[in-house]
Amino acid sequence: MLYGTVFKTNDNIKTGIVIAVTMFWCFLSGMMGITMKYIIDKNIPIINKINPASMITDGFYSLYYYDTLDRYFFNIASLLIFSTIAIIISYSSLRRQKYDSI
Repeated sequence: MLYGTVFKTNDNIKTGIVIAVTMFWCFLSGMMGITMKYIIDKNIPIINKINPASMITDGFYSLYYYDTLDRYFFNIASLLIFSTIAIIISYSSLRRQKYDSI
């Protein structure tokens, strides 16, 4: 929803942007090669803290490897905060549009 409201282009370009951004985030989160997640965590750890695909994979890893659910709930809370920010930006972007019929 965020990309659809922010970019003022046709539907095919918006679809391409969404696919490209999703593939980039998934690549950085280690979904196409597990070593990439460790390289990013070692060199630029802030990327995986703001990457939604990395939050999802880290949540699943934390369910599998750790006995406590603290890290899992941290990832869920981070995803909720990220989603809320994206919805607020989308809402504010939609409110700025003017329609001829209104």
